[in-house]
Amino acid sequence: MPVHSLAHSPLSSTVVQELLAMPAMQAVPGEEFDEYSERELGWAYTDLVCDAVLTRHHHVLWYEGTPLGDAECTLVLTFGEAYPVNPPDPDEYGHDSLVELVEEWAGLPGWVLIDTPSEAECDAVLDRAADVLAAELGPPLRTLRSDGRLSLGPHLQCRIWRMGEHGVVLAPREDGGPYGYLTHLVLTVHPWPAGEELPVADEDCLRWVRDRIIL
Repeated sequence: MPVHSLAHSPLSSTVVQELLAMPAMQAVPGEEFDEYSERELGWAYTDLVCDAVLTRHHHVLWYEGTPLGDAECTLVLTFGEAYPVNPPDPDEYGHDSLVELVEEWAGLPGWVLIDTPSEAECDAVLDRAADVLAAELGPPLRTLRSDGRLSLGPHLQCRIWRMGEHGVVLAPREDGGPYGYLTHLVLTVHPWPAGEELPVADEDCLRWVRDRIIL
């Protein structure tokens, strides 16, 4: 599927280390968390994604549960936003408004916009992020090509690591925003019980990923 534009902000080792550490951090009482997250973590709420925050590194973080000190919390960090176009009817998907939305992502500090990137250019964004993850966690347990289970497109490499009793997934993910048509590039940390194995078949493995990163 052709891509009209891709906004992205590279992941650094600091960003990755901070996200991977969050499940084991000291919990903060709910009534104190908003003030703590702004003062100590540098977070601010954003309307780019519902119920999400903008981190001090200007990535968008969505979480289900308590983000600090909760092993059952799922963390979804968005560092890329792609607008796939399926000719000949891009206007069917609100073309102008989607272009503007991706440009809004690209306007964040540290973000860049690539017009009409190739699939290889989109994959390269994930490849560079994977190198940062591999420096922390070693090579991924599994690498496979995504499909319509994760997003309408582009269908890019999906990588899976295990970190104790957590899974770490680097992959494209559908955007729950306008028409669900845009695609996030995300780094997700989610619970993964020690005795649970990855499905063998690619199709089943992608379904396993979807169940954990699209909630």
